Amino acid sequence: MTQPNLINQTEVSQINEETCLIEILQEIQETPQEYWSNLLEIIRVFRKSVTIKPELLSHFQQEDWNRQNQEILNHQHQALKELTKEWLEAGDEQEQTETWEYLNQAIDDNPF
Repeated sequence: MTQPNLINQTEVSQINEETCLIEILQEIQETPQEYWSNLLEIIRVFRKSVTIKPELLSHFQQEDWNRQNQEILNHQHQALKELTKEWLEAGDEQEQTETWEYLNQAIDDNPF
């Protein structure tokens, strides 16, 4: 004899969404304000990557999507160049090496 499902899936989903939103807002609050513009850009890039399915786009839309992605990659590349320049000027070689190794591994593990 099966037991009735006493948990309403809609309620569970709603609770999880609310909890997730609260945690996202907490993370934003804990992020130094001078990095909020970078965080916003990361969120936008993520949203675009999970909501746009390239195979469903027309040829014109695909070209536009590719151009936008290239612009994002160029922006990220420029930001990395500026960060590297700041590191070289700042000086902490061991921290720079550790950060570079971490970023390099992260890029290898999660190609765009």
